Amino acid sequence: MTSTERSIISQISTEPDEEENTITSASVPSVAAPRVLIPPLSFALVSTGVYRSGCPMPLNFPFLTKLHLKTIIYLADQDLPSDLHTFIAQNSIQVFHFRVQQVRGDDLANTANTNGIVLTNGYGFQQTARRRSSVEKEKKEKGENDPEITRQALELLLDNRNFPILIHSNKGKHRSGVLVACMRKLLQNWAFESVRTEYHYFAGEKGKADIEFIEKFEPKLHYDERWSPCWLRPSPGDDILIKISKDVRL
Repeated sequence: MTSTERSIISQISTEPDEEENTITSASVPSVAAPRVLIPPLSFALVSTGVYRSGCPMPLNFPFLTKLHLKTIIYLADQDLPSDLHTFIAQNSIQVFHFRVQQVRGDDLANTANTNGIVLTNGYGFQQTARRRSSVEKEKKEKGENDPEITRQALELLLDNRNFPILIHSNKGKHRSGVLVACMRKLLQNWAFESVRTEYHYFAGEKGKADIEFIEKFEPKLHYDERWSPCWLRPSPGDDILIKISKDVRL
């Protein structure tokens, strides 16, 4: 046996057995990769039972499922996207669609919808429309905030039977921001500077017309104390909140 042959044999004898040391996939227990849950654009918890966001996309649906939503307040002049419509129907979520024009900086406004149609969903998307005066139509065409829509939406937030509830607009900035800001000011008694700061945190520096509307908006809101949210903190001595009973307005 030559020295070369001895060297080769020596190398073979010292190399590990590949079959004995190879770890096969069958020998390792399979572990499912964790599912990534992606919240919608501009998503945030507002208060117990209340969330805000931009318009959810299909990749956000697994995340929304975990919230067990009962209600959605949709603030936009466009119809609901078809995939979101399907998700809502599959999860028996009621929807209140307030056709709110863009005031500034949210998404492209559709000026064709000027009748203020409100869509409510008894899981079947029944439509109701109310006639508007020429003054109201002119305001809407200019893209001003609608006091009546804001009042209706706030009264939905005063009833915890609607919770968990998601407030969303196209990008979750201005239209959602106005409603949340009015909630902070009127229902939670926040200092106005804090209201302004939170609005700009989501909406950026624009929104002067929104801030003016929020500051001046002083509606009469009806609610049933039996279903009032735990976070309700009205300002002492104000007459904005009017208690009712047995769901009958005074």
